[in-house]
Amino acid sequence: MRELGEHLRNHAEDYRDAVHSHFFSTVAQARQIFALSMKDTHPSMAPALAWVLENLEDGEVRGDVAKRMALMGREHRRHGFPPEVYPQFEASLIHGLGVLGLTPHQHEVAARTISRICALMQEAAQLDDASGIPPAHSAQVVAVEKPNRRTAVVRLESGVPLEYRAGQHVPVTSQITPGTWRLLTPAAPADPSGQLTFHVALAGEASSMLAMAQPGDWWTLGAPAGEPVTLDSSTTLISFGTGWAGARALLLDALPDLPVGLRVVVVAPTPGKHYDTEFRANLMALVPSLDIQHIVRDAHDPWLLGATAPAEGFEPLVAEEPMDPVLARGTDRRFVLIGPADRVEVAQAALLKGGVPPESVVTEGWQRGSEWTASAAELDGWGDDWEAWAAWKKSQWA
Repeated sequence: MRELGEHLRNHAEDYRDAVHSHFFSTVAQARQIFALSMKDTHPSMAPALAWVLENLEDGEVRGDVAKRMALMGREHRRHGFPPEVYPQFEASLIHGLGVLGLTPHQHEVAARTISRICALMQEAAQLDDASGIPPAHSAQVVAVEKPNRRTAVVRLESGVPLEYRAGQHVPVTSQITPGTWRLLTPAAPADPSGQLTFHVALAGEASSMLAMAQPGDWWTLGAPAGEPVTLDSSTTLISFGTGWAGARALLLDALPDLPVGLRVVVVAPTPGKHYDTEFRANLMALVPSLDIQHIVRDAHDPWLLGATAPAEGFEPLVAEEPMDPVLARGTDRRFVLIGPADRVEVAQAALLKGGVPPESVVTEGWQRGSEWTASAAELDGWGDDWEAWAAWKKSQWA
């Protein structure tokens, strides 16, 4: 069903709008829960359904796909809907197929798949409800720091500690972004006192709104998700921008037994966009064997960046292609890439082109909908021309 999945991706907005028009007319309270802007409401709906259709096994939702749908059912409890709403949501999803111009066979496959997805999600949500697992947490902003004008370090306190593993991400919304959720990674391991820290970049409307948080604001946090990576002596951990939050949490979680031989590479466009450098300096002083390298594309900061002074001795390496100095130190390692999905994918392509085996690259890219991309299909079109693919990906966010 790859062709059907591709067709759905090509008409994602039409399908999403048709589904929502039907759902909002049948479940009136839904309009108060989701974002006012239609483009910010369920942006991953069509890509997620397309991904399932592309990964059916003999036309059925099985194995890892079924597990992922059940996980999504548990995660979506944060929206506040009871599990009993799924039959109505199923009807809206099937109603939306009418705008796609499907053949009878395609419509039958899609409708059957939707019914199975909704059943899995409903069952998982009911199980968590019965187990007393909270669907979401509230946390209050207690402090906000601005290391530069493009980054905010937001500290919160939750009355009930949020249980998560270092490196997992958390869906977040706030009073000023109702119905719009962003995935953020806590910058430290779980704290039994309920304290949390997030690094937020001014990138996109909702993330920028979160970055402008003020003490006293209330945020809502959904269930943690993601499978954290492990660090060993052959790992090179590479972060991009605020992806440093995830890398930071993993490093703190591994203390005091950080693997000897572990390398850390922190990439940012310019020196002033590197932040938290005092923490890194202290970490290197605490663990002298830890190898941390800072890389920038440009030695000069943009005008009015307003960056705070870096730690003493901070001297980033300038490289137009950040992965060149990484490759120069050898390819016989395991590379873990954390940060915005577009930058992670470009770096991944550079590593593969440089001779790193695909199985040695682990990506933790975060971006709305990126978890549902048809990456394999996208790469097939480029064959072995990693350079052309990387240039194309770079053009998508330049």
